[in-house]
Amino acid sequence: AEIKERALLHANLKHYFIVTFPQRAGALREFVVDILGENDDITHFEYTKKTNRENGAAVVGVELKSADDLQPLITKMKLHNFYGDYLNDKPDLFQFLV
Repeated sequence: AEIKERALLHANLKHYFIVTFPQRAGALREFVVDILGENDDITHFEYTKKTNRENGAAVVGVELKSADDLQPLITKMKLHNFYGDYLNDKPDLFQFLV
C-alpha cells in the first residue's frame, strides 16, 4: 500500500488538500458533485465538526485519473470556496499523511 501511495504521488496522480467545508447539510455532496471530476476519487477524508463555526477544515486526499486534472480541480475548488491549502508541497505537514 505504501509503495502504491508513493508511486501515485510521484506520478502526480494523488493530491492532498485542506478543504474548507461550510458546516451545513449537503456540503460534502456539493463538493463531490460540483468539484470532483467524473474519474476523481476521494482516498482520504479527515474532518471534525466544530461547534459555533461557519466553516470547518478537512484533510482530503484525491486520486486523479490524469495529472492534467489537477489544475482544473484546484480552479473549481477556489471558484466554489472550498480551497484551503495544497499539502503535497509542504513536507512538514505532509509527513503526517504518508
